[in-house]
Amino acid sequence: MDERLDYEAVRRYWDRTAGTAAAASYMAHEQGLPQACVDDRFALEREVVERWFASLGPGSAVLDLGSGSGAWTALFAQAYRRVVAIEQSAAMVADARERLRGTTNVELIEGDCLEVDIEGLFDGAFFGGMLMYLNRDDAVRLLARVAELVPDGPIVLRESGARARVEVRTGDYHVAYRSPAEYAGIAADAGLRVRAVERNRGYARMEVAVEVVNLVRRLPALERRDPAFAGGPIWRALSATAPLT
Repeated sequence: MDERLDYEAVRRYWDRTAGTAAAASYMAHEQGLPQACVDDRFALEREVVERWFASLGPGSAVLDLGSGSGAWTALFAQAYRRVVAIEQSAAMVADARERLRGTTNVELIEGDCLEVDIEGLFDGAFFGGMLMYLNRDDAVRLLARVAELVPDGPIVLRESGARARVEVRTGDYHVAYRSPAEYAGIAADAGLRVRAVERNRGYARMEVAVEVVNLVRRLPALERRDPAFAGGPIWRALSATAPLT
């Protein structure tokens, strides 16, 4: 399958998220899902990332690629000596700078991860949902570069996946959803090997809410309302019934 993504379309999509950067970085903005939904997903993902970064200590240096509005950057800054975060979206970077105000151990770089200069070596790297916006050859190139910067530590990919090998979406939102097997092939081409794959429970819970909101908003009475009119109540209802469902 030809999975050529239009990088300009990707940039346009994220540039339109100004003012909703925190929600957009977790894909909660279009359905008006509340901050509680974002917090729930982050908490579940944090459990996995901290387990996979268990070999790191307070003196470690971490590379945060596709750092978005800085949620993971802030967490890493609390735990590790040095954090370098790279994000291309100006809206996301502005939100991250505000979030990280007063933090002294973070270097926040606005730019293309494939092109910016990165100094020093790192003990771990984190991709916060970024390779899905790169064509395969660029994903291999970036992973190979990161492998040189992180010679001995874990490289964690938090990417939205697919059951099929590759599912490409275009239009307003350009993205390539890849299967774990496809990412394993990309890693191998970059000189890396996959140590573990784990289902993202936080993402799955949010996607249930997204699909329910999309379904409900087809009702004529709701299709023109602010998404938050449905997003908040639906998330609260799903959260209340989660122990049973």
